[in-house]
Amino acid sequence: MKEERLNTIESCLASIQDAYDTLNDVRNEEEEAYDNMPEGLQLSERGDTMQEAIDLLDEAVTSLDDVISNLEDVIDYANEESVMEIEPWKDLKVGDSVTHKIFGVGTITNIEGKYFFILFKDKTSKFIFPDAIDKGFIKL
Repeated sequence: MKEERLNTIESCLASIQDAYDTLNDVRNEEEEAYDNMPEGLQLSERGDTMQEAIDLLDEAVTSLDDVISNLEDVIDYANEESVMEIEPWKDLKVGDSVTHKIFGVGTITNIEGKYFFILFKDKTSKFIFPDAIDKGFIKL
């Protein structure tokens, strides 16, 4: 994942975390208000409405918690596996082995401008450089 997209995800995560914190505070305030009501009011229509709001806020907070967890997983994965802060093909040279998702393992035989040529078991194929790597057709 490119750094700019990762930064966008991190920014979204911060905004969602802020929303989570705010909604959780509102939920806790509503629950405190409900708990401080006399029992007779808790059992009234007003109390039922407050409890329904608390339950819905619980669901919203739980959903946001799941979203936060998922985005943190994306960020962790990107940081560990695929952030392209440095172009991984920068040191690519003739003779390097690569893997194509269909053709399997091959050897780079030539790099000319925006193209590179890979010798696979039965044939040599031409790929646009670095698009084939960026799009996942070729793995280094």
